[in-house]
Amino acid sequence: MDNWNNILDEDILKTNVNFAAMFVLYYECLKDFIINQPRVFYSNSIKFTDDKIIYEESQKYKKEVRALDKNIENASLKWFIQAEAITQEDYDTYQCIRKRRNDIIHEILKNLNDGFTEKDAELFSKLLLIYSKLDKWWINEIEIPIAGEDIPENYDSEGVCGGQAFILSIINSIILGNKGDEYKELLKTLSQMYK
Repeated sequence: MDNWNNILDEDILKTNVNFAAMFVLYYECLKDFIINQPRVFYSNSIKFTDDKIIYEESQKYKKEVRALDKNIENASLKWFIQAEAITQEDYDTYQCIRKRRNDIIHEILKNLNDGFTEKDAELFSKLLLIYSKLDKWWINEIEIPIAGEDIPENYDSEGVCGGQAFILSIINSIILGNKGDEYKELLKTLSQMYK
């Protein structure tokens, strides 16, 4: 009977669809971050193809990142481990997250029928933590030093987040935190300010 509730109860179904969507969204954004940040960092030439920016892989990138593993995702993760941005435990957790993401995508109806568990919620929390850890590290250890600007005394290195992480946190709070009405009010206020 529980499985029928997962499909026929509108609230449960919406919660499960939203959870699946958020899990996959965060994973895909984290995967892009993991692969693209080192690639862009080492890139010394850019080209534009079909309105897309293509960062050409430098020899240094191939030596420092690509050579670490045949799988570009794993190679990039290993680069972040070498840079002490994440740990081996984070790497292992990421592999579990990847496996669960693949299962959610390839068996979506089965997952909606079965529902999601506390273990899934825990894995999602770990996904958020790894994303936050890498995002903060990138800003504090790469972007700020490269910018070469003085850091204000009240700078909060733990509270910092990049643009993509900020947008994802808003989406998360709307979809999973039921904060949609608050953001509608904010949007309304902003719209009135810029009339």
